[in-house]
Amino acid sequence: MPLTALEIKNLSCPEDKKQIKRFDGNGLFLLVKINGSKLWRMRYKFSGTHKEIALGQYPTIPLVEARKLAEEARVLLMNGTNPSDERRERKRSHSVTDRQFNAIALKWWEQQKDSWSADHKARVKRLITIDCKLLSKLIIDKIDAGHITEVMLSIEASGSPKKAPVILAIINRIFGYALAHRLTRNNPAQGLPLKDIIKPLKKVRSHSAIINPTELGNLIHDIDMTISGTFCTAEALKLIPRLFLRPKEIRGLKWAYVDFSEKLIRIPAQEMKKDRDHLVPLSKQVIKQLKYIYTVTSYSVYVFPNSRNSDSPISKNVMTNRLRDLGYAADVMSAHGFRGTASTILHEQGWSHDAIEVQLAHLTGSNTSRAYNRAIYLPERKKMMQTWSDYLEELSVQNKK
Repeated sequence: MPLTALEIKNLSCPEDKKQIKRFDGNGLFLLVKINGSKLWRMRYKFSGTHKEIALGQYPTIPLVEARKLAEEARVLLMNGTNPSDERRERKRSHSVTDRQFNAIALKWWEQQKDSWSADHKARVKRLITIDCKLLSKLIIDKIDAGHITEVMLSIEASGSPKKAPVILAIINRIFGYALAHRLTRNNPAQGLPLKDIIKPLKKVRSHSAIINPTELGNLIHDIDMTISGTFCTAEALKLIPRLFLRPKEIRGLKWAYVDFSEKLIRIPAQEMKKDRDHLVPLSKQVIKQLKYIYTVTSYSVYVFPNSRNSDSPISKNVMTNRLRDLGYAADVMSAHGFRGTASTILHEQGWSHDAIEVQLAHLTGSNTSRAYNRAIYLPERKKMMQTWSDYLEELSVQNKK
């Protein structure tokens, strides 16, 4: 029978064996070793001889991608080409310089730069050429977790440890580009435990936040499905994980700020902590929720009016109190903590640091760029906010109690 994603995730090699094989069909199989590694292989016959080709390592190469690579190999066979010969020829066609980390990183930068501001373009290029200098001349397919660990430690030693998660996210995206262009079969930056490599960063403020995906899935499911509290309190707590706004900004949200046609929330400067206009792209899930809320609270200027006085917003601590009612203590999760949750996970997923910071309404770039470009990184943020809503929805479904 064909393999499934869940089966692959749970596969392990018995202690009494060095390795096992699990077949997916059409020659594709997974080699599971006693050390925990899971390697994709494909058996085929060419010129009357049985051969085998490596297709990469799981989870860097997921099941769907492994099947795609196997299908491409079968197409080559049908055209009379040995997939192994084709791969060797492709490797020979790339010079050593072309396969060095710095060359590939700058190709990725060239591909991405048009969607960034001038400040961000320059900043990312500096991070690649200066902060990642230890990787510059290494062949990308030869870079391992140890090399990236050295980069992280050098950043910490330089006195700028806060740059480490940003640079790790950039390296992760560069390897994603290299994988897509078949310049490597592995991504050593994926899942690298930065918190175990450098000393913990000093926390500026203490807002309890859940960052474990399973626990987050349980939390979102509890928020979305538990019937308790008032309508506005319940709906406000459903909205806050999906918008990255501060509790005060959610409470003060007005219908005048919501633009359904443009799929945006436009919050004026006087309502924001940093005294700057703020744009919030709306995912399809959030639009659906807001339209539902509108059928109930459109009588007020506020999205979440106070039950006693519709000319005022809901009270200050109602979202925090509802979290407590759901069983989440102050040292586990806070209403403000959803911002930290989103920031941590999105950085781990490889999203642009500056795009995340802008969406959190933090100061980024120069004073000039902030003054004239309210829509900074908007295309990337639109994609990010939809992906984030999809991610929360998937976690909630997977973690039903």
